[in-house]
Amino acid sequence: MKLTKTQMCIVLRNNIQIWIDKEKATKFQQVLQNITSSKFIQLDDQTINTADITGIFNSQTLEEYTRLKRGQWKDKKGKWYGKNEHPINIEVPSYARGWQERI
Repeated sequence: MKLTKTQMCIVLRNNIQIWIDKEKATKFQQVLQNITSSKFIQLDDQTINTADITGIFNSQTLEEYTRLKRGQWKDKKGKWYGKNEHPINIEVPSYARGWQERI
């Protein structure tokens, strides 16, 4: 079994996603909090304009955002549905249960 590190995603204004380890993301967030104006910052082999950073997100938040953007939706129980899927969950009253069999 292979263990993987938790990943975080830096999302830029142009929708570019840069995935980094959570440890590195935490350090990067601290650097960002101490900046008073936008700057170009070196992150590994990439240079990022801090003004273009939309946020740093965990994989679950980013997955939900992506699904919602595609038109999917989630019910109260956490189940995802496609853009045009509309399940009907109607509780049938006990007096009407016999009617279901005849329909």
